[in-house]
Amino acid sequence: LPQNPSTSLDAIAERYRTVLDLGDKTGVIPILELWGFQKKLDKVSEVTYIAMESGHKKANILLDIFPLYRGQTPLDTLSLLNPTHVDILHMNDYPATLGANVITDADRIYPGDGVAPIKRILKILKRHDRPLILSAELFNATYYKQDALMVAKTCLEKMKKVVVDV
Repeated sequence: LPQNPSTSLDAIAERYRTVLDLGDKTGVIPILELWGFQKKLDKVSEVTYIAMESGHKKANILLDIFPLYRGQTPLDTLSLLNPTHVDILHMNDYPATLGANVITDADRIYPGDGVAPIKRILKILKRHDRPLILSAELFNATYYKQDALMVAKTCLEKMKKVVVDV
């Protein structure tokens, strides 16, 4: 992981290329994930740069609504991405009461229960060649105390409501 702030994006791109080359040999496609609490990989511009600089045709990024907010990605420029290289989106939400600089993973909430511009993001990332894979990451202690199956069903129901008109 790029915890060391002196590790350059170019060095990370070289490492990602190495992993992608290994993926070619094993039939696995490694995906570079936008991570909101890393010193690197917390901005879409960084993960896009790394993927592009890897020089590998299968380079792919995973986006997450929470780190999009945390990294303060301007949604007006998100459309610069080619959605065919974004296979997965972690779909979650966040409350209006917490700024990007203080919010934590534990503040993630069900999709549609907060103020995240989820529909707008989904429209930008909409693909015509194959579906965008949607998943949820909820590190919320309130949900941990509840029945896991109920949380999963509730989340799926809320995800379906959010994507209806997209």
